[in-house]
Amino acid sequence: MAVNQKRTDQKRAFNEKAYDRLAITIPKGQKAAVEDHAAGRGFSINGLVNYLLRVDMGIPAEEWKAKE
Repeated sequence: MAVNQKRTDQKRAFNEKAYDRLAITIPKGQKAAVEDHAAGRGFSINGLVNYLLRVDMGIPAEEWKAKE
């Protein structure tokens, strides 16, 4: 197995253990606007969604991180 593939597999395995995944659906044609909005605030879409959920739920940043 190539080194890059092994590294990718290791990252994927870690992410499966450490994170839950969610998918969101937005109206067709709005993806670029959402990406621009997030980038304008210094976030990726994922980062912005995480930030907004954490703040709305009143969870401190330290508690938001992955738990074992």
